[in-house]
Amino acid sequence: MKGVALNPSSQIHYIDHLSVIAILMDIPLLFLDEFDFQCGKKYYPGLSAFKVDYSQFSPEYLINHFDVSFMSDLWDRETIKEKFSSLEKKYGKRWRNVHCPHGFSDKGFYLQKTAMEDVALLYGDNMIDQLKHYGVWDLVNHYVITGNYRFTYFKQHKAFYDAIFHDEIQSRFDKVRPLILYAPTWLDLEESTTFFDYYSHILDHLPDEYNLLVKLHPRLELDDTVSCYRIMGKYEKKKNVFFLKDFPLVFPILAHTDIYLGDMSSIGYDFLAFDKPLFFLNKQKKELNDRSSFLFQCGTAIEPENFLNLYSVIEKSIQNDKENFSGVRKAMWEYTFGKERSFSEIKTDILAALQK
Repeated sequence: MKGVALNPSSQIHYIDHLSVIAILMDIPLLFLDEFDFQCGKKYYPGLSAFKVDYSQFSPEYLINHFDVSFMSDLWDRETIKEKFSSLEKKYGKRWRNVHCPHGFSDKGFYLQKTAMEDVALLYGDNMIDQLKHYGVWDLVNHYVITGNYRFTYFKQHKAFYDAIFHDEIQSRFDKVRPLILYAPTWLDLEESTTFFDYYSHILDHLPDEYNLLVKLHPRLELDDTVSCYRIMGKYEKKKNVFFLKDFPLVFPILAHTDIYLGDMSSIGYDFLAFDKPLFFLNKQKKELNDRSSFLFQCGTAIEPENFLNLYSVIEKSIQNDKENFSGVRKAMWEYTFGKERSFSEIKTDILAALQK
């Protein structure tokens, strides 16, 4: 079977997931957007990337050149049937699709939809239990357990990514300080983001002894373009603040982060790999054992009434962070991503799933 990884909606944060899958499967990654194409070539050693003009791209183009797609967009079984059934008769083959999750978070409303994919890649037990919690596990067709292959890939190229971090991120600060990463999610169906409502609590009170990297979710700019640029403009001259946008890499940042500050982003689960302090802006006052805020167990959840005292809470909590949370973080990483799997093992299991 001839495979291809796709990013038809040109979501820049999908590149980090699809590039590694393409490398793992030894298939190309097809781009429609020039900027995304250049990102793929620049940031992912070993990636075979090519670009197709949008006017050429269609289901018929795909089925004429390939047999199976690997995507982070949702293409459920009914969508594939709708797009490809007549073409399957014309070309005498069945189109297959493998869904590649773009991270794991506690926002189950998106994950539920992956149950209807042709073949679903699942990181581990946490994802399976989340599908069961939402009552869709029995709808799953074929699946493969993968672990966190992006972390494996990062470790293989650590020196390369260390250089990128220092050249493109650390150099934007006036000097080296402990780094806080603020990674707000987008304004999703549950209005999970804390960025627009609470940015001033985070940025106005930042102590001089920290650098703050704000990694904007790509969709935040679309959620409220005017507010997004107004906020960035207000703080662009602060020497210890840097807004990072249009940047697909995650693990190279996390490896150099000292403190994670977030809300509901999947990056929080990735950060478990480093067993460092996590702080969560509990905007919606969720319970720590709630399935929709499961990760909050791994760090300090800060309630809205304490957002103005954010850095005091951090300084106080960080003293006993290892003692209070290290064991929980390691257990949560294991529960979410399981034992590390080799690329060859994952590839073999995906090919077997496609033969079913």
